[in-house]
Amino acid sequence: DVRGDERARDLVLDLNYNHLADMSLTMARVSDEEFIAEEVFNFSDRMALKDRPSQNLTPVLYFHLKEFEHKVFFIRVVNELPMKVPFYVWEEREYKNVTKGRMLFQGFYFGVVLIMAIYNFCIYLFSRDRSYGYYTFFILSLSAVIGIERGLALEWIWPDFPQIEYRFLLISIAFGCAASIPFTIYFLSLNKNAPRAVIYLKVLTAAWMVLAVLAAIHPGQVVQIAMFVLLPPGSLSLLVIGLLMWRNGVPAAPYYIIAWSVLVISTVIFDAYLLGWLPISLFTDYSLQVGNMIEVTLLSLGLAYRIKTLDNEKQKAYSINQAKSEFLATMSHEIRTPMNGVLGMAELLRDTRLNTQQRHYLNTILGSGNSLLTVLNDILDYSKIEAGKLEVENIQFNVRQIVDETAAIFATPAKDKGLYYNVYISPYVPEEIMGDPARTRQVLSNLLSNAFKFTKDGKVVVRVTSGTNQNTILFEVEDTGVGIAAEQQQEIFERFTQADSSTSRHYGGTGLGLSISKAFVELLGGEIGLECKGSKGSTFWFTLPRQEPSTRLKTDVSRLGQKSVLLVSPDPLFSEYFYQYCKQWQMHAFTASNLGEVLVMCSQIEADYIFVDQHCSDFSSEHVHQIVTASANTADSQLVLLMDAGSDRGALEQLFPNLWFEEFPISIKHIRDRLLEHCGGEHIQKEPVEEQTFPGMKVLVVDDNEVNGMVAIGFLRKLGVDALVVNNGKTALELLFHQGVHFDLVLLDCEMPDMDGFEVIRRIRAWEREHSVLHQPVCALSAHALEGFREKCKAAEMDDFLAKPIVLQQLRGTLAKFQHSSTSKEHKKASNS
Repeated sequence: DVRGDERARDLVLDLNYNHLADMSLTMARVSDEEFIAEEVFNFSDRMALKDRPSQNLTPVLYFHLKEFEHKVFFIRVVNELPMKVPFYVWEEREYKNVTKGRMLFQGFYFGVVLIMAIYNFCIYLFSRDRSYGYYTFFILSLSAVIGIERGLALEWIWPDFPQIEYRFLLISIAFGCAASIPFTIYFLSLNKNAPRAVIYLKVLTAAWMVLAVLAAIHPGQVVQIAMFVLLPPGSLSLLVIGLLMWRNGVPAAPYYIIAWSVLVISTVIFDAYLLGWLPISLFTDYSLQVGNMIEVTLLSLGLAYRIKTLDNEKQKAYSINQAKSEFLATMSHEIRTPMNGVLGMAELLRDTRLNTQQRHYLNTILGSGNSLLTVLNDILDYSKIEAGKLEVENIQFNVRQIVDETAAIFATPAKDKGLYYNVYISPYVPEEIMGDPARTRQVLSNLLSNAFKFTKDGKVVVRVTSGTNQNTILFEVEDTGVGIAAEQQQEIFERFTQADSSTSRHYGGTGLGLSISKAFVELLGGEIGLECKGSKGSTFWFTLPRQEPSTRLKTDVSRLGQKSVLLVSPDPLFSEYFYQYCKQWQMHAFTASNLGEVLVMCSQIEADYIFVDQHCSDFSSEHVHQIVTASANTADSQLVLLMDAGSDRGALEQLFPNLWFEEFPISIKHIRDRLLEHCGGEHIQKEPVEEQTFPGMKVLVVDDNEVNGMVAIGFLRKLGVDALVVNNGKTALELLFHQGVHFDLVLLDCEMPDMDGFEVIRRIRAWEREHSVLHQPVCALSAHALEGFREKCKAAEMDDFLAKPIVLQQLRGTLAKFQHSSTSKEHKKASNS
């Protein structure tokens, strides 16, 4: 109902809402209490923008009102969605100002949102922090909802396709809700702070993604109802989780709660406004957009605060790790220095004349010392992992040989504990692969060491097979030990972690082996894990990529063709693999599980070789003798006994003069090589290499520790070197500078009082440059074996590095590098002169 006054005016009837399914408007003039229709106006949100009256986004009617004229507007609206019908009557000039104000507000809102989205997305690109990525998607989804609701999408993006608006509105709502959940997970670090809640939130995310797909396929009322049913409990869940994290002291939680509360409150106000529960006003009309701007700003601040907090935590963790690494390096150095004396002197003592008991005691000392050295090497590997400087090789190596050699180390512990111990390498595993043999050996050794440590009775076995996808090789170490509780299995590969806090007291160990093994395997491109059978033992496994070399060494097994083999073993897996290997070697193979079966079979088969497993239930020298003499088919057979390491063989050797022995764990590769040798084929076993010595080579040892000096001199003289030792840097410089003595090599201790090795090498190199004298080769000698210390020595112009405790083979290799260096340089200098 509009009534004019003493002046005529041009007015605008403004219905500031564009989502009206069907609206008809009739403008009538009132004359003598009668309604005279002047204009009929129809509007539908299904109309393309060009077909709408005045091509306007919302229903707008321009009309002229004369002096004291009375007009009535009859409006009929039909709508499926919740609706509002905000009527405004403006003078034309006022309407232009209002429209301009609305446009400015929308420009300001979308400008703020777009800037915040770009800001958060850029931080995501630089930091790769997922919370920023999900938050950017959430901002864009919510702004899409508001853009569609305000009709801006129709006006600027799809003016000719209004029918798709409802579909995209539901999709945007679903995507926005879905993105808010993983954002919450990463923003509040719920994977660490509330892992159980993450499971529920992932289910909620999946539900929203399903609704998004349904909205894209068929955006009906069912989807809309499902969204409105899911939205309140989902939003409330996020608020509750945020409050719990605030109470638990998560730094970013206050920002999250305040921002999320503002958004939820503004959404509730806007929904109530749409449903007609709140009056039409600027506050209610723009509540969602204002709340969204406040929420976006607060959470962006919260994200910045979170990154700052994480940076502080990382810096603190880095400082702790740095201090830890420095402590470990110092302790390693302090232990390695006396270890050099203990192991070195023990090694030299072994070359003297000793009786059996003394040699036994000495071997015990060396074994215990080497065990301690293994622990120290684990500490060094851990330090390299912390520093991110752990490197691996990718060279060709014989994987079967590595497994056999590593497994053989534990044969004696298996015998001492009375454990059944064997290795099963599938015939389908390639003999040679590309990888890092040293790291592969170390990982397998660590797993075997753990297995024997925690197994008192039963068995320990190693299995090597092709992985399920044939692109990997699977290594398994199975034991019947104490097992690992399910809740402890996730932490077993963490550093300094053992399954039981009392483990180190009962079993020993640092808890480093498995974490280092995990780092090695991942660097090699594989995976590591475990399967536990409760208290009945466990199986640790790891995989390596199956990278076969382009050229492989093939062994000619044609000499074994037509030969026959009989294996007597109660182990079905070993029998199966042995049978498959014999087929590859073109041999005729027969198997039996006990000696009684063989007595029945002897008259029916001929066997060139009979392998008998000591673990047969009816094994005895008498039964074995019966087999050999039972039939003419076996009288000339070569007998091979599979025995535990260290088993008594005296009686058997007297009974069977030409007897072969193979020790558990059985090496199929070794059996093949012996069979080839016995058949007159290639001799696989290499002749022992004569150990290299260095007669006439002159070496100076500079070390302030008297025992270490004695060890170095002892090793050098053992290698035929003319060696001299001094206990300080000043004496060394006196020899080199004033007495003019030149050595083939100087072994220089880096940590000496008064003048350390770095000062000595600095003066040596300065003297050489100043006097143009021959370069003096210098090898650093230090118990600091970390990579960083090696680089420090290299930067100080030292020619090589040798770690304590000195290993004879490593010393031999170092001497070989410098054996002819001085001679060649002297010749070169003479020719230049």
